[in-house]
Amino acid sequence: MNTSKFWITPVIMLFVSSCSSLPISENELTGSIEINNEFAAADDSQSLSAENGWLDELDLEALSAFVLEVMDNNPNYQEVALRMQAAGYNADVAAGRLLPRVGASASASRTGVETPVANTSNSFSLGLDASWEADVWGRLSANTASARSNYEVAVYDFYGARLSLAAQVAQGWFDVIEAKQQWDLASSTVLNYERATDIIRNRFERGLSSGLDLRLSITSLEAAKATEAQRQESYNTSVRRLELFAGRYPAASLEVSGGIPDVLDAIPAGVPLDLLERRPDLQSAKAKLYASGYRALAANKALLPSISITARGSNTSEEFGELLKFDNVFWNLVGGITQPIFQGGQLRYTAKAEQLNFEAQKQNYAQTLLRAFKEVEDALDRDRSLAAGVEHTELAAQNAIAAEAVALEQYSQGLIRISTLLQSQRSALTQQSQLLSIKKQRINNRISLYLSLGGDFSMESSQGTNSANINNNGKNEQNLSVGQEITS
Repeated sequence: MNTSKFWITPVIMLFVSSCSSLPISENELTGSIEINNEFAAADDSQSLSAENGWLDELDLEALSAFVLEVMDNNPNYQEVALRMQAAGYNADVAAGRLLPRVGASASASRTGVETPVANTSNSFSLGLDASWEADVWGRLSANTASARSNYEVAVYDFYGARLSLAAQVAQGWFDVIEAKQQWDLASSTVLNYERATDIIRNRFERGLSSGLDLRLSITSLEAAKATEAQRQESYNTSVRRLELFAGRYPAASLEVSGGIPDVLDAIPAGVPLDLLERRPDLQSAKAKLYASGYRALAANKALLPSISITARGSNTSEEFGELLKFDNVFWNLVGGITQPIFQGGQLRYTAKAEQLNFEAQKQNYAQTLLRAFKEVEDALDRDRSLAAGVEHTELAAQNAIAAEAVALEQYSQGLIRISTLLQSQRSALTQQSQLLSIKKQRINNRISLYLSLGGDFSMESSQGTNSANINNNGKNEQNLSVGQEITS
């Protein structure tokens, strides 16, 4: 199967020529993309059934439980979550500017004179002030929409961090499994080398082999013991790295269960291109584009007059108890219009700068889309390559192990030289180690593919079946499965 190619020149042209008006529309963002590849061609007959998330496809309950623990305790993840909530409250602040502002005031004073006649007087007052700027041109609404888009950026960054963290934890989990398998392989290699050395020592004592053979065998044995110690240290390091994700003390005591799967689910022949829309970075870039467009719109509207209404009512009395009778109420209502005339070009230059920022953000969105395509293509291509590598390396390892057993038997009978035996031992060790490594690379690449797609291969997770609930106060209810993104 040839590597699929994306014809996305229209995408570049789209972002250069479209979005001339503000705010931009969904159609101006997406437009028509000419695609001619087997990756994007949906094939309903080969589509996968809906999954609950890519972690479920790995079928490791211990890993799923550990990912949840990481989500609860990882400091970096919690920081992103808090910043997302703060962005939500900032959006509420911007929305509040559309409403009237009302304030109350109260004052009390006592004055007196001593000459020519001693006299004192009291004064109490209550006041109520209200002001409201009419959003005639939509400037305040544009600022509110920009703030809301910034909140959406924070939301998608949050889910991007969630998906990325889950992927890193899963890959780290398999790193630990592979490190343990490499350690076990090194330990079994030491045992094999010890048995071979015993055979060579026995032949040497019987005068059937030279001291050189024995020394070469002992050299290989000691080197294997050194490798075993290195593999143990590598395993402990991998466990500590995994423990840090969960905010645990790095004591290398975490129990990691499961194994590296020998068989992975087949990738559908036609993966719908719509899956890419789940990617948090694409959604975040789109929200940034909208935010920039609304800021440019607001900057243009700032050149127009602003219309405001202010009202004030007050009651003054010399007796505090008389305040509530409202006998001396004074009120006024004022409407005003303000038109900027000269500010050294600040408003005009700000509008131009925001427009250019908007154009730059369009290019950023296009680049993010291109990067998404590349990441998916790389992961798909690597998956095919690693699948073939696993198959061939497994055959090579099986033959190398069989060759090592034959070589040991033949050497014990004096049919081959020590160099042939040592070479067969090294080959068996190398091929087994490479098999463990390439299996780990394949599962980690599959996780990278899930990450590049924003989830598993099913479409249901991209259709909002488990979408996040975003409250008006900026708080986010985390009811989303890992790998499934919100839809706006």
